[in-house]
Order: sequence, then C-alpha cells, then structure tokens
Amino acid sequence: MFALLRVAGIAIATVTLFGCAATSMQGYADLERPAHPIQHIAAFAGPALLPALASEAKKQGVLLEDALSFLPPTRQYTEAEIRQAMSARGVDGVLVITLTGDTGAQQQYAGTVTTGNASAVGTTMYGGGMATTSVSASGTSVSTPVYRFSRAIAFEARLSDPQTSRKFWVGGGQTNSGGGGLIGAISTSNGVNATSMASNIFNDLRAKELIGAAGA
Repeated sequence: MFALLRVAGIAIATVTLFGCAATSMQGYADLERPAHPIQHIAAFAGPALLPALASEAKKQGVLLEDALSFLPPTRQYTEAEIRQAMSARGVDGVLVITLTGDTGAQQQYAGTVTTGNASAVGTTMYGGGMATTSVSASGTSVSTPVYRFSRAIAFEARLSDPQTSRKFWVGGGQTNSGGGGLIGAISTSNGVNATSMASNIFNDLRAKELIGAAGA
C-alpha cells in the first residue's frame, strides 16, 4: 500500500527550536489538495513518537490514532481489508514516519571543574623580645570532568489518502538535541526529539492547509 507517486509541490524549509532540540525539515505538498482538510489521521510511527504526534494533532484540532491499534501486526492484511478498516473508523489521512538515521547519545568531553577548600592555622610565640610565627595549612580539592551530549535523528514522513494511496504531502529532515550530562541524554532526548519532530511536521501540514478541524 501507499506506492510511490509523482509529487509536484511547494517546498518550505523550517527550523524550530524546542526545549533542547532543534529540527530542520522540508515539506512538499501536492498541487492537487484533498477535497477537504484532513481531520482524522491514522499514524504508522514508533511508539516513542506516537504520543507527541497525538498531542500536536490535538493542538491543530485533528484526531490522530495509532494505526496498529485497529490493524494489529499479528497477520498480513489485503489492500481491501486495510482500506475497509480505515473507512470504518473515518480515517481520511494516513501519516507514515520512518526514522532513517540515529546517532544515539554522543558523549563529548567539555572540560574539568575543580572545587576545594583550604584552612590555615597560625601560632605566634614570644621569647627573648622576639616573636616567632609559624603557619600550617591544609586543604582538599576535587576535579570533576564535564561532558556534553548530542543526538541527531533523521526522518522521512508522508501523508496519504487511505483509499487511493495518493500522497498529499511528503517531508523529511533532522532533529538535533544536546545538553550537559550523558544521563540526561539517555533519559530525555527521546521525548525532546519526538516533540520537536512532531511539532515541525504538524506546523508544516497546517501551513500548507492540509489539516484542520471540521468547519475550520
């Protein structure tokens, strides 16, 4: 399903900052728009991306659901079965997002921070009309290496007609995140990158007037 079709379109390049992530992407809309703005999308995407897509769709007045929730990957489906399932749920757009590259969390040395404390004790003794002073000092210091992380994820996306597989829109780009600490990279970059990616995709679809709530 969703065979490649020739797309003549309009390109718009965008760069959006979101939290600690920046996404650059380019989208192309077919010159022949759908009969009405897409209002109900079935998405094929990774589980880490689906919540962000649903959230962004809701902001645009669009319903988005996981296509695998009603087409579970437990067996093969015919073209007719897929189209029937889409029609039964009122789906008028199919969004497919594929990750084409992921560097993972990359750690880079950024320098060393040294912290410490010191103390000094002085003693003065008088004798024979003279004063003698002795001073003893002690201290400790701790040097801590500092690391920064970065992660780049490349993606491709397309929005198609569920009944004809005609592409309404295709796009692609890359999202980059970074910050301090590898632990932070592992625990937060998935969500940050997903939100940035989803925001860019739906902003582009809205800008090209492909999506919208009923009556919008």
